Amino acid sequence: MTDILQKSNRFLRFKSSKGGGVCVVREIYRRETVPCQSSLCLNNCQESTEELHLLPREVTHYLMPDPAVARDYLEILEESSFTGIIFTQTTVHSVQHEGSRKLLSRLKNIVKDKRRRSIIFHNEFQTYAYCEREQGEILAVWQRRATFQCAEWFYNHLAGQMPIVMLTDDQQTCEEYGKKTVNVFVLTVEDYLNRFWKDISPGLMELYYSLKASVGRKSKGKEYSGYLPQDMLTAGLKSGKLIQGFLQVNRNNAFTEAFVRTSRQDMTEESSSDIFIYSSAARNRAVHGDLVVVEILPKSHWRGRSLIIKDEEGEGEDAAARKDDREDTTPALPTGQVVGIVQRNWKEYVATFAQDEETGSGDKKAGKVLVIPYDYRIPKIRISTRQMNALIDHRIVVRIDSWEIDSQYPNGHVVRSLGKRGDLETEIAAILIENSISVNQFSDAQMKEMPADTPERPWRMDESEVNKRRDLRDTHLVFSIDPKGCEDVDDTLSVRLLETGNIELGVHIADVSYYVRPDSLTDIEARERSTTVYLADRRYDMLPAILSANLCSLVSGVDRYAVSVIWELSPNYDVLDVWYGRTVIKSRYKLFYELAQAISEGLSSEEVVRNIPELQGITGQELVERIQELRTAIGYLMAISRHLKARRVRGGALELESVEVQVQLSETKSIEDLTPKEHLEIHDTVADCMIFANHWVAKKITESLPNQALLRHHPPPREEQFSNLKNCAATHGFDIKTKSNKDLAESLDKCVDPQDPVVNKLLRMLATQAMTNAEYFSTGSLSRDQFFHYGLALDLYTHFTSPIRRYADILVHRQLLSAVGEDNVKLPSNTELDDMSKHINQKHRAAQYAQRESQELFQCLFFKGRGGSDDDEHCIVDAIIYQIRANGLFVYVPRYGIKGPVYLRSKEGQVLYLQTNGSPEWTGGEISRTDQYITVTCLYGQKTYRLLDHITVKLTLLESWAHSSGLKLQLMSNSPHKSSQQEVKNLAKQQKAEIIKEVSSAAEDKRCMQMSHDLGPNFSELKKQYGQTPEEQSLYSLFESFRETALFSAR
Repeated sequence: MTDILQKSNRFLRFKSSKGGGVCVVREIYRRETVPCQSSLCLNNCQESTEELHLLPREVTHYLMPDPAVARDYLEILEESSFTGIIFTQTTVHSVQHEGSRKLLSRLKNIVKDKRRRSIIFHNEFQTYAYCEREQGEILAVWQRRATFQCAEWFYNHLAGQMPIVMLTDDQQTCEEYGKKTVNVFVLTVEDYLNRFWKDISPGLMELYYSLKASVGRKSKGKEYSGYLPQDMLTAGLKSGKLIQGFLQVNRNNAFTEAFVRTSRQDMTEESSSDIFIYSSAARNRAVHGDLVVVEILPKSHWRGRSLIIKDEEGEGEDAAARKDDREDTTPALPTGQVVGIVQRNWKEYVATFAQDEETGSGDKKAGKVLVIPYDYRIPKIRISTRQMNALIDHRIVVRIDSWEIDSQYPNGHVVRSLGKRGDLETEIAAILIENSISVNQFSDAQMKEMPADTPERPWRMDESEVNKRRDLRDTHLVFSIDPKGCEDVDDTLSVRLLETGNIELGVHIADVSYYVRPDSLTDIEARERSTTVYLADRRYDMLPAILSANLCSLVSGVDRYAVSVIWELSPNYDVLDVWYGRTVIKSRYKLFYELAQAISEGLSSEEVVRNIPELQGITGQELVERIQELRTAIGYLMAISRHLKARRVRGGALELESVEVQVQLSETKSIEDLTPKEHLEIHDTVADCMIFANHWVAKKITESLPNQALLRHHPPPREEQFSNLKNCAATHGFDIKTKSNKDLAESLDKCVDPQDPVVNKLLRMLATQAMTNAEYFSTGSLSRDQFFHYGLALDLYTHFTSPIRRYADILVHRQLLSAVGEDNVKLPSNTELDDMSKHINQKHRAAQYAQRESQELFQCLFFKGRGGSDDDEHCIVDAIIYQIRANGLFVYVPRYGIKGPVYLRSKEGQVLYLQTNGSPEWTGGEISRTDQYITVTCLYGQKTYRLLDHITVKLTLLESWAHSSGLKLQLMSNSPHKSSQQEVKNLAKQQKAEIIKEVSSAAEDKRCMQMSHDLGPNFSELKKQYGQTPEEQSLYSLFESFRETALFSAR
């Protein structure tokens, strides 16, 4: 019978000497009668009849390693005990091109050794054993698939006489193909050795583990693919076959999971357009934040996100964890691989030398060493340095220079040292650099633009400027309501009853735009910073202190420039008229929230006078009238606020939970206490007036500048984001409706458990987590139906009320004044404003991250050295379960506002069970779960944990050498913590103040004990760049730091 040849073309892409792409076509001819080289063959297809050249009969199975096993574990296969090995042509090509010449020579020596009875089978020339690579298929995936197809062919060709064992080191391949064909087994190397060789040759297991460790350390860069030529990327993007987006690595599973997001607006949160990138190989040398081009893989290769709580400290994972990961994933997502880089996002990274020299030392003779970035999402970086011994325990700043295709890690260089890891100033500097926050002092040139206000040259208002403005100093009762001790007052209020019976409401904001002119040095610096950065123990201002803490602070008793919005309201609080413009004000009183609330509730006149310095010294009828005037004004404000809030709530406005902390300062400005902020109606009063002003300013600038107004947009969350909220609510019989913001708000109002007040708070926090982020945008860049603010239930919204600390508000002030004809400055175009809004959004997110990380730093430093005993009142706390995962729980600790994981299964596969005496024990067992509960089953019994259950956990410090430290939450009891409510309340009042005070004190003591030569040559420069704001300039910094703290702020 004549053998029929089948012809096909193989397209190979090569890089030319000029850097361009060259496509080469090679013809492949396949036929059916390729010799199988087995002595069991019934088709007589052998070219040689010599028995020693054929696969043996007497073995229990033939062994067929896939390319990765042949490359990484060839030393095992070289053991003389292994016979009957089939190396496919695909495997040989892989060893040749992805391995090395020496490795290929060793493989051929196995085949040449007649005692081994092993062969090379040309599967790519056999018609039915050949496996065509699918378009976009990852090379390693195709190689494993080709190996399995060859194994199947071999088994069928030999009429089932000999089982075939395919060896791989990919667990997914075992699951996908292991049960597909009877007697064609797909095993990992570890499973195979355990089943067949553990008792015969125990040393093989030790060799395997040694090789496995070596595989983890050696360069895997050879697995990376080259990027497609630019012309192919362009054509692919134009046709839609390729997709461009920003690579975002999953911080909680950085080794395996990443996403490509198609727009900057989606970069901080999940989007339905995300492309899932599974494994670092599929990232193809792209780094977090890079603008990349991806190719979508066939649906058969799509993967789901892991539901396992990951251990951040380990790059790899044990077998048990990988098995859990496969079994517990979300539904498959569109999955792709990176085929090109459009723009690198390389920046300065904080890094640390590996604590274990053998792990991180690299090639010491060449001065090359691997450093571990502070951010889990960034790969290790190979640098050249001769200072490793001196900097081994330092945080250093590095930059990436290149990432070659044949290197597992990128190459970089050291920029500078920040100081010893663990020192407070070093850790703060690391946080700032990681978030790309510049905190340099304002330059002399910028300060020269500022007005002077010194005892010798006191600042005075310009009479010509006053004449241009509406003067409210003698006609309006203007006052501020702020936190106690606050000194940067950027907003004030006024309210009065008009002769017509109508009510006049005014919101007056510091006129920062008067002092900061467009394109001045101060303006350019403020635009770059975009926001004041509040950390746990300090702040870094957007504007020089002469403005932020002096001339733009609307304190009582002094004349100030302002920009005002004044409404005339009917007795039913409908808006009859609104006026916008520049004003001159003189605040009469500087109130704090608790005092204003008490006045509204009938605080005695004596107490009012005692708490308001501005009233002291006034007597008689004038005092009575002024107190009554103030009472009336506060009453009007609260009545107006109730109406405004009710209107927004009817429209669907949400009340979400945030963590707010109140700082109490002594007369000497030292922190006396730091307590969870008690929510008062007056808080809503002030907030509603500010929201009202922001809304009406948005209406005015949108009307006047329809294509270039700066607004704030809050899109609705995706329905799937509410799944955890719904599961938690369902455990208490609550039904969360999410069809609209109104439905959600009404549902949350009904989720009240009289026996557990934490439930409603936690559900609102989960609703917060489901929200998307509000962002600034230019009206010319979005369609009109996208302008709305979901959380506030408003069609238009902007930021107008805080220009001291937000650059967006300065831009809005300029737009408003231009709209009313009071300023003739050049406004940014839509394109310019769109670019500015993206920059501002990025800076605001960075500031929020830095604020959160600094507070986590202080929490960790506070818990350092604590938790040694099981009765430490700081560490044994109550926690409430809010999420179920495959190997544990996520809990919320109300006392500290901390959220974190509690593991119920260890890496080794053991489960945690609490004995009858309360002691936790790790033992053999299993875990089962649903969306609402998780059950631990072992020999001792069974325990089920449900959403919103209270448990007791122990908090201890989980230190990290290279990364930021964290807190470990360990299960101590299945019941709520038994501390009395009064104990919890008292401790809650003290804990935040203790954290700041104790850590700051310890850091100061340490600095005082150090000799000057120990601070290093860069100390002065570092202190200048990263040192705390001088105390006299930061009396209110701690309050602002924590007042702004929130899990989410829709406004």
